[in-house]
Amino acid sequence: MKNSKKALVTGGAGFIAGHIARNLKSRNYETIIVDNLKTGNKKNLPPNCRFINSDVGSDSYLDDVGDGFDLIYHFAGQSSVEISFRDPVYDIDTNARSTLLLLDYALKKSPNAHFIYASSMSVYGATGVMPKSESMSRDGTNFYAIGKRASEDYLRIYNSKGLKTTSLRLFNIYGSGQNLNNLAQGMISIYLAQALFNKKISIKGSLERTRDFVYIDDLLNYLLKIEHNPKAFSREINICSGKEFKVAEVIDVIKDVLEYEISLDLLDSTPGDIPRMVGCNKLLKNLTQIDCTTSLHKGISMMVERYRNDTYFQ
Repeated sequence: MKNSKKALVTGGAGFIAGHIARNLKSRNYETIIVDNLKTGNKKNLPPNCRFINSDVGSDSYLDDVGDGFDLIYHFAGQSSVEISFRDPVYDIDTNARSTLLLLDYALKKSPNAHFIYASSMSVYGATGVMPKSESMSRDGTNFYAIGKRASEDYLRIYNSKGLKTTSLRLFNIYGSGQNLNNLAQGMISIYLAQALFNKKISIKGSLERTRDFVYIDDLLNYLLKIEHNPKAFSREINICSGKEFKVAEVIDVIKDVLEYEISLDLLDSTPGDIPRMVGCNKLLKNLTQIDCTTSLHKGISMMVERYRNDTYFQ
């Protein structure tokens, strides 16, 4: 019997979109996943899904994905500010160009789909008033932020053409299933990997830098309330906790969870890094009527437990 619901997930072999794809499968969505496996891993794919190994910066995969999607989660793309400086062309291809190609395809082949895009807190820039709310101007000055800003604008244009679109300004999403071998993205996963493997953490920048963290399970709960929600159409929405943690506090939690001594190596900042960031979650709470429930200590504890047990998605 054919499923009545169908979803396309780009980046579905990665951390966040891998969880999204598994969640969709658990809700009986026929799920098609596109990923180039550059940073993703096939073990992140849900069972019995259709997988296409392809770069989203090229339109070649679009001939194979099919049509008639109810949901399109576009979460593929280069997601490191540091890498965007090293290879800005790859960054713009996998982020802005891929979004434009997929939006155009969606409008033609799946005009009734809800197109949900993984934007970023980086669009707000590195300075200014905190917390950051969706009504504030965008001022991202690194290559990664520029690509995300362009993609948000593309979504607005295609919404005006009749496609239901939502940009999610993701703050620091963390949790089980993050690639602990990738030391170029994910503050908590970078620090935790070094602590687990070397009992030493190299920190690029000040211990006073701050971030706003959301555990992956809380993100999934938000998405259930955002999917097909007319109040979310044609919007940019912060996915944040509204709580601000210093790098020093994150390190202290990691030490407490691991229960052994960890040495620190303080290095110069990464180009384009943001010294302080915390989001306003008023719009998110208004749209979803829920809040983050996972504390930083609980979230990091679950990351460690599931890494050691190799049970990322349970």
